[in-house]
Amino acid sequence: MLTIADLAGAVYTAGKVFDGLAAGRRDTENFLRSGSLAGIFSRADLALLEDLRDVAQFVIDHHDQPIDALYVRAINAQITRRGALHPGQLRTDDQQIGVRTRYGRHTPPALTEHGLQQLIDSLNCDDVTENALDLFVELAKAQPFEDGNKRTALFVANSLLIGCGTLLVVPVDERDPQLTDTFNDLLAKAYIRDEHYAVKALLRDHGLTALPR
Repeated sequence: MLTIADLAGAVYTAGKVFDGLAAGRRDTENFLRSGSLAGIFSRADLALLEDLRDVAQFVIDHHDQPIDALYVRAINAQITRRGALHPGQLRTDDQQIGVRTRYGRHTPPALTEHGLQQLIDSLNCDDVTENALDLFVELAKAQPFEDGNKRTALFVANSLLIGCGTLLVVPVDERDPQLTDTFNDLLAKAYIRDEHYAVKALLRDHGLTALPR
């Protein structure tokens, strides 16, 4: 049976790349296994890890549920519970929420719940891995929520994958910082230039890992 520690790779890399988690990989794993606070030196890191721990447990408990707009909102509500004003709430156009990239600012149109469902339905694919990668890129690009969009996209993708014994992590290699920079660059190109193939190829090569049997 899977435990939240089995999802440590997704928790650690999402926290580090998307939110500047200062805790190390081993400290993150120990926190997930036992609640140890060794190596966690800020309230911000603790709140982030608590939310990521909770969403990891949520995905384990509910991964056999259909991926629909309600489920995606539930993931976001878990993942931003301690850090956002309105966890799980879709943003509106007048909030002008977007993301800055090296290629310019990305501020996509806000999605209604119906629009979010249409986006999910448009990504149906018989290949589970390809469907998961599409979900990650398209949900991250759509920025449907006020906060936590990339983290939400990652754990939604993992909701599909963990049933097949696979975990999607953000490409991180402590010996090669360029890997994460390349990932961020390619994701920005997906946002701004609609170039999805390259970031998905990188995730296939460096983001997919086998879960314990």
